[in-house]
Amino acid sequence: MWGEKFKIVYTDWLISDGERRPFGNGIHPIIREFIQYIHKNKLNIDYYKIFQYQQKQKGIPFDHSELINYFYRNFPKNIVSLNQILDDDFTYIYPLEIKDTLQALNRANKFEHNGQEYSWYLKDILSKQLLDYLKKGKIKILVSVIHDPMYDDYNIKNFEIQMLQMGINTSNIIFLGGSNFTEYYEKNKDSRIKIYNGHIFLKGYADMMKTFPTIGSLGYLCELVTESDLDYNKIRPHKFLCNNKTMSKSHRVAIGYLAIKYDLLKNGLFSFIEKVSAPRMYDTLNKIIENPNKEYISLLASIIPYELDTQHLSTNEKTSFGATNNMKEWYSDTYINLVTETFFGKNVFLSEKIFKPLSNLQPFIVLGDYGTLAELKRLGFKTFEPFIDESYDSEIDPKIRIVKIEKEIEKLANKSIEEIHNWYYSIKDILIYNQKHLYTFAEYECFEEIFKQIKLDYENLTQWSLQEKRLL
Repeated sequence: MWGEKFKIVYTDWLISDGERRPFGNGIHPIIREFIQYIHKNKLNIDYYKIFQYQQKQKGIPFDHSELINYFYRNFPKNIVSLNQILDDDFTYIYPLEIKDTLQALNRANKFEHNGQEYSWYLKDILSKQLLDYLKKGKIKILVSVIHDPMYDDYNIKNFEIQMLQMGINTSNIIFLGGSNFTEYYEKNKDSRIKIYNGHIFLKGYADMMKTFPTIGSLGYLCELVTESDLDYNKIRPHKFLCNNKTMSKSHRVAIGYLAIKYDLLKNGLFSFIEKVSAPRMYDTLNKIIENPNKEYISLLASIIPYELDTQHLSTNEKTSFGATNNMKEWYSDTYINLVTETFFGKNVFLSEKIFKPLSNLQPFIVLGDYGTLAELKRLGFKTFEPFIDESYDSEIDPKIRIVKIEKEIEKLANKSIEEIHNWYYSIKDILIYNQKHLYTFAEYECFEEIFKQIKLDYENLTQWSLQEKRLL
């Protein structure tokens, strides 16, 4: 395995339940001391609630991510401290695992503790010993935002400049995101940093599937639709299922707009949770649909929040519910999932949103990034042509993509429920295959592919050029 050729370095450690474990790198010393105090005295204090969720700005912008879990699963001895660095053939990595946004690398990070406000920059808490290793190139920095799409060229470039000013060769800086980001090199042709990507949610979702049935964060029993639930003699009551929380993105407003335009709400289960004004939705939608009908938007605004399982929550609670919440009846009572992925751009990011229909035996149309279906096929999943014209996936222009998607939604809306039913059961084998295939990703380690490419790129550093800045 390629990961065994790497060691990840953490600068600060604590004793938790009798075991020595590392802090995430980049945590402010005051917060570290407080966490150590909690563990030492075995206090029942939720420090995340104090520092992370009651602040206007997150007090812990860096912490552990799935990266360290990958090493714990496979190479626990390769998790080391600074004094364990040797003159050997390992590649040493200093992970900065983002819990906030890439702004945390460059801005003044802030938090309050015991009535005092602290303001600090990441560069100010890096130890001299660490900096010496970084300047020598013995340790490489890996900034991970693999749980989110990669798109923030501004903060990546500023971090590169900042490290260069500190005497660190920027060819030893690695960024790791949840989506491809080749355009960074198009904008910054002289850049020496390396950017990679991987699908972190694949393994996490497949692992989670094995825990069902389970009680989700909203308090109800969560189960998956299985092959034994399929009944050709039962006509389902609805055609469509579409879950949306935030309504600040153009493609999510678009699906609400199309639901009004084609009267989909009576034929489906939808949620549009975030209350947004009609003028704001118009401005957002206008980015991908020219001159949208204001009456449709006003009607959409008048019914939001439009909810399925969140009516009992306060506005502040209607933010992040986790991936576990899965009402089986939603899927067994509908046929086609209209997936609104995280972004509607050109760099594929796969989240739990696309895995939910795959795991619940549903075909789908995905309002997501250019090439999403192509990436799913590369990963071994099957899609639904020719019944659904999936040429929308190859349209890089979001305005053209949404037109093609609208055409398919209109086509399905005009079909009878019996036609949809018969088609659904004609592709039953594909749906069952996709669910079974998704289960196999419990053994998938996206970091293996990433570390293989990192190792190969550093071994061929003298040949590194714009054309060879390959992203996974």
